[in-house]
Amino acid sequence: MEVSRLENSSLREEYVLKLWDSYILDNLVEADPCQIGIYDVRTKRRITSSDGFWVSPKELEVVIEGVTYPDLVQRNGLVINGKTYDVRLADGKNGIFARKEFHGCTVCKTFTLLIIAVTDERYEAKVCNEQVMKLGDFLRRAGL
Repeated sequence: MEVSRLENSSLREEYVLKLWDSYILDNLVEADPCQIGIYDVRTKRRITSSDGFWVSPKELEVVIEGVTYPDLVQRNGLVINGKTYDVRLADGKNGIFARKEFHGCTVCKTFTLLIIAVTDERYEAKVCNEQVMKLGDFLRRAGL
């Protein structure tokens, strides 16, 4: 999994990038069809992502609102990379799990970060969801 990075990173972003290298690559390396992006919730800035993974500013805004107000995304669905997913679970606190046929989308919110992952039919959506939620727990324990 290739990772793209931002230039002029803050200290917190550098810490997340270090965690990305040591945790995500070690644990999600077999999840090649799973693409992930980590965003700063406050600034809406992309901190890091899989190569080729991109979420538009409008899509990101809807995701952030959907984590806080799950009825919005449960009613309207969730759009990531131009693909609309049907929301299966949104708890209003930690995240969203959505599917479209054999494709899946998981969103996990920590204290300061938003993790968005999508997968296709080559990888089981629930496995990607479990890994992303584990990553979210790990980042919460790290205070992020």
